Amino acid sequence: MKYWRMQLHPDDGKSSGFYSHQSVAAGFIGLDFATDTGDLLAEDHSEILSSQKDYVDFAQKMEVGDKVLVISHHFPLALVTVDSEYNYIRRTEPKIGVWFRHFRRIKDVVYYSDFKTNAKSWDQYIMTDTISILKDPNSKSFKLIERMSTVET
Repeated sequence: MKYWRMQLHPDDGKSSGFYSHQSVAAGFIGLDFATDTGDLLAEDHSEILSSQKDYVDFAQKMEVGDKVLVISHHFPLALVTVDSEYNYIRRTEPKIGVWFRHFRRIKDVVYYSDFKTNAKSWDQYIMTDTISILKDPNSKSFKLIERMSTVET
């Protein structure tokens, strides 16, 4: 099992909370590109910007059972468990909360606001990229996932 951090919003950081809540409530995590890059399981990724190469990890390295800490405006929103293989769709459907073409189903959602109810005591978890695998067990995010994983859903 791997641990991840991820932001859930299109190229609209001001509405991060809206999109993040909408996606988690719909039971999905996902990401997208400004232009359609096609299926991330395909061989050719030459069209993907170097700053977005870690998006391919979402398709190729993330696995069912992995834990993902969803971050919104530099605060934890929820801890979720990946519950499906990678999916790619050619056309999005924003009306039902699917603004992304690359997605996975999730389960076992633990909202941070239920885990730590006093918002005045919340710590920031600065995140400037869209997605990353957590490798350092001493990192703040890794430790938070470990603590939140003990909460029953």
